[in-house]
Amino acid sequence: SPVLTSCRSWFANASIGRDHALLQYNHTTHRSQPAKMITGIRRGVRNVVVNTAARSAIRDLTCAGEGHVVRPDLAEELNPLLVPTTYEMRVPNACKGSRRYYSTPPRENTEKKGKTRRKVTILDIMKKYQNNEPLTMITCYDYPTSTIVDEVGIDMVLIGDSAGMVVHGHESTVPVSVDDIISHCQAVKRGSKRSFIIADMPFGSFENDTKEAVHNALRMIKEGGADAIKLEGGVRMAKTAEAIVKAGVLVMGHVGLTPQSSAAMGGFRVQGKSAAAAQDLLKDAKALEDAGCFSVVIEGVPAPVAEYMTKNISIPTIGIGAGKDTSGQVLVLHDMIGLNPGRTPKFCKKYADVSSIIREAIREYSEEVRTKQFPSDEYTYEMPEEELAKLKLILNHDASPKAATGAGVPKATYNKSKARYVNTDGKKIAVIGGGAMGSFIGGCLARQGSNNVWMVSDWSDHVNHISENGLRLDSYSGGSSSVINTIRATSDVSRILAEDGYMDMVIILVKSPNTAFAAERAKQLLHPDHGHILTLQNGVGNRETILEVIDAPDRIIQGVTAHGAMLMGTGHVQHTGMGSTTLALPANSLSVEQEVGNIARMLTLAGIDTSVQECERMQSVVWGKLIINAGINPLSALFRVKNGVLAENAMCRELLMKTVGEAAQVAESKGIKLPFSNPVEMALNVARNTASNQSSMLCDVLRGVQTEIDVINGAVVREGLGLGVNVSTNENLIAMVNGNQRLIYA
Repeated sequence: SPVLTSCRSWFANASIGRDHALLQYNHTTHRSQPAKMITGIRRGVRNVVVNTAARSAIRDLTCAGEGHVVRPDLAEELNPLLVPTTYEMRVPNACKGSRRYYSTPPRENTEKKGKTRRKVTILDIMKKYQNNEPLTMITCYDYPTSTIVDEVGIDMVLIGDSAGMVVHGHESTVPVSVDDIISHCQAVKRGSKRSFIIADMPFGSFENDTKEAVHNALRMIKEGGADAIKLEGGVRMAKTAEAIVKAGVLVMGHVGLTPQSSAAMGGFRVQGKSAAAAQDLLKDAKALEDAGCFSVVIEGVPAPVAEYMTKNISIPTIGIGAGKDTSGQVLVLHDMIGLNPGRTPKFCKKYADVSSIIREAIREYSEEVRTKQFPSDEYTYEMPEEELAKLKLILNHDASPKAATGAGVPKATYNKSKARYVNTDGKKIAVIGGGAMGSFIGGCLARQGSNNVWMVSDWSDHVNHISENGLRLDSYSGGSSSVINTIRATSDVSRILAEDGYMDMVIILVKSPNTAFAAERAKQLLHPDHGHILTLQNGVGNRETILEVIDAPDRIIQGVTAHGAMLMGTGHVQHTGMGSTTLALPANSLSVEQEVGNIARMLTLAGIDTSVQECERMQSVVWGKLIINAGINPLSALFRVKNGVLAENAMCRELLMKTVGEAAQVAESKGIKLPFSNPVEMALNVARNTASNQSSMLCDVLRGVQTEIDVINGAVVREGLGLGVNVSTNENLIAMVNGNQRLIYA
């Protein structure tokens, strides 16, 4: 046929070489699918630079009339390209950013052909979309990170203007320039050999003039090495997007919450909450689709609205804070790995706590440098003795035994008065509780150097040791140990008031049964007019107990920490578990947000990575920790074993699964969404990660003091019975732990 002749002519003239692209149309599937699906796929490749006859041949081969229905009768004429139920058409790969091939064949790839996956193209993205396979996208701004992302196999990498906030430290994305994006894009390009690279058009680079927009987009492709660009805006930016598409650049749109124009929206607010607003969002998406965009990002939109939009356009949608029913998802890398010092958005799941790991590594390095532990011989280059001797002769150095032994060199002396120096100009903090966590938190705050820290404890041996010798704090990795001489300890509250006056902050870290007594002490210590009390205790109900003593809701802060510590002896504590710490804004008290943020920053500077959450979301964090404690603490106390045994021993593991399962059911019945999807697996992971640790409840049992089981498992039982949930395993554990203590220590 004439169509086949034209198509054959086109294939003969266009040298596709080894780097061809494959566009598949499934006869059975697409015959029944909406016509706009094929329309969307055609748009993705409509800017291929070929002659008019070739365009006509492809259009006639794949489409018929207004419906754009695939014509298998014509496709069957291409026998060499025919496979069962699938008709393939090989076209030049013209959708790979700046790599455009015309009549010159691409150079053969001379690299070794190992397990390296081939480059993702626009056709791969469309094929995944066609097959309903979720698309993955993540932000990236530098070479080392891009190599990791590429290795994992992420489909698309976005060099976002979010770099302005998470990399450059700006308060918004507005200051980011085209040159900034190009520089980041070049770095990512060097490390990413597989992922499809998309460059963000920054604020001010495309809004004013269409020609300027096209020019900047072409720069990102040509200089940055991107495969496509992304721009914000719907209907108002459709003509600009179309102009860029016509220039031969693939464009991804962005609707919903658009950070570049967030000020005009009244801040970072969810969009499309009303039916009318949802309709406007769909119009925006359709306008971008009609402009030729190959995909659109939907940000900060209710999940049903995003699903509605996804079903009503024929190009992939990439959601961020838009639910799970979009064609794919994108997150800001720094948010999801815990490397952003700012507030993490609600929609972002924190998959790792990288900042804590980095902070601990730097702190350990700093300590080892100060104490001359680093570099050790393992990290030092040696010089042959004969060459060293020659060098000493050259330098006329006296290499006598006296010099070799260091005779005549003054030794460092320990000056106790200087070691006990206290920074009286810093924030005055009292930590009530001299147990493992009280010692750890107090030690970290004192070690930071800018705080005046007191520890309040009735454990006289511990207090006396700290007063005379300082507090020894071993690092999490066990590689270093520091003696903190700037922390003061006492059991007498009046001494603190006499020497330093009222405290700016009091942190309560006592066992829950002692909360009321600790609150009385805190009331004496805290300044009457300002300052806050922070509780980081286990269990639920501690803040309410404190409020019974101090009726000041705005000044009582609820916190949860996943850090772990263990007392190794008097005046000696070891950091045994890394984790995040979260503070809650008191309900209906947004006026204290700045003060709570300052507390979070102070703890973070001390090495305790801390974030802030609204009170409603805090219930999720509190119950998340409660459920983990409910599974690990009572079983380790009952069987007198360290945490790791609970994950390895079959009987212990089964009991833990039952205990955690009941607690999770209670949380679900209360309408609390936990911060993890699988509570049992999370509890087992915590037990494995803290395998050598003794739980606080086990320590209480061994010391013969009252445990916290009534505020941990007891809270699960009280809530569960009220909701009609079976909590028999938790009830039995409470009875056994309490009964065992009465039997042994009666």
